[in-house]
Amino acid sequence: NVLMVEGIPGSPIVEHENSGGYRAFEEHPEINILGKVSGMWTANVTKNVVLQFLATNPSPIDAVWTTGSETRVIAEAFTEAGRDQPLITGSMSGDALGYWKENKDTFKYYGGAILPTVAAHNTFRAALRLLEGQEPLVNTILVPVPEIRGEDLGEWAAECMTVESGSIFPVAPVEPLSEESMNGYFRNGAATPLYDYATTPDPCAG
Repeated sequence: NVLMVEGIPGSPIVEHENSGGYRAFEEHPEINILGKVSGMWTANVTKNVVLQFLATNPSPIDAVWTTGSETRVIAEAFTEAGRDQPLITGSMSGDALGYWKENKDTFKYYGGAILPTVAAHNTFRAALRLLEGQEPLVNTILVPVPEIRGEDLGEWAAECMTVESGSIFPVAPVEPLSEESMNGYFRNGAATPLYDYATTPDPCAG
């Protein structure tokens, strides 16, 4: 039994995410979709709609499918409703890692990380390569989303991450798009000048 939690209904990103989710579910007919709620990509809205769903749906829930960064409040909603926490998917965030540190025995997670650092890095790298005269082969760079399993959370958590640190995002332990992979997007691809993933600023700095 799965509960779906989408972001803002009708937005292009949500439509793509829902399409991918439904396609995956169709490949596994044993999965039963109990319902779908809209969390609006907002923590308090997500928590309220999940609590409302739990109050009117007593059926056991084995997993919650979501693509946002609201995994912590979903877990909290189940606990507040007196329900066992299911496996929760989503994009990892600092507050969820803080929640995991305090609830390692109950928080079940599998997902990825849609990170602002990754977007910033790759925009910077592409711009520098263009200035260096490298010729792009396409107009879109596809960056793998880092996979995060429950047993990986210790590699992502930092000391400053608590349940109150929603605006702090982790840094992927391994670079999602290597320089070698980036080279493949350019006709004369070569290493990005002035770039070193190891120098990514510490999310806890400052």
